[in-house]
Amino acid sequence: MAAFTDLGDSPMFQQQVCSLEQTTDELKDRCQKLYKGSRKYVAALAEACNGDTTFADALESFGGGQDDPLSLSVGGPLISKFISAFRELSTYKELLRSQVEHVLVDRLAEFMSVDLQDAKDSRRRFDKSVYAYDQAREKYASLKKSTRDDIVAGVEEKTGSSHQLKLGFSLLAKAEACLGYRV
Repeated sequence: MAAFTDLGDSPMFQQQVCSLEQTTDELKDRCQKLYKGSRKYVAALAEACNGDTTFADALESFGGGQDDPLSLSVGGPLISKFISAFRELSTYKELLRSQVEHVLVDRLAEFMSVDLQDAKDSRRRFDKSVYAYDQAREKYASLKKSTRDDIVAGVEEKTGSSHQLKLGFSLLAKAEACLGYRV
């Protein structure tokens, strides 16, 4: 919020904040669904990798030997090509699993736990500061124009935001002048 120093607390601003919160909630839901799906996919890839390796081992034990006359009679050279193909598939699936886990799953987890949590914390801090500002504005607005300066200074000290109060009072005075009556 530091980038918007001149942004006032208006209904349009509140609507934009609410819209951003809804968008953030939707993004969180989508990220959670993608995270769960990605975790399942990683598990499925690991299982497929193990299956390919197991099948390649079984083919090799059946007839993948180059020197065995029995394996030559059942198509040993052709089975050897299948064995190497399944081992290569297993390697690629393991690489894909690793990439999905590190590039997608880990980053999603970090985004959900750090960035989205930071957004929620920012909203809580904003709500607290709005509450404090509203209290200070109400105290200051309850003062009359004819109030002595020492009483105004005391209220400013209690609220701890003399600069904001002075700006608020000058804004209030300008609004009164424009509208022709006390706001």
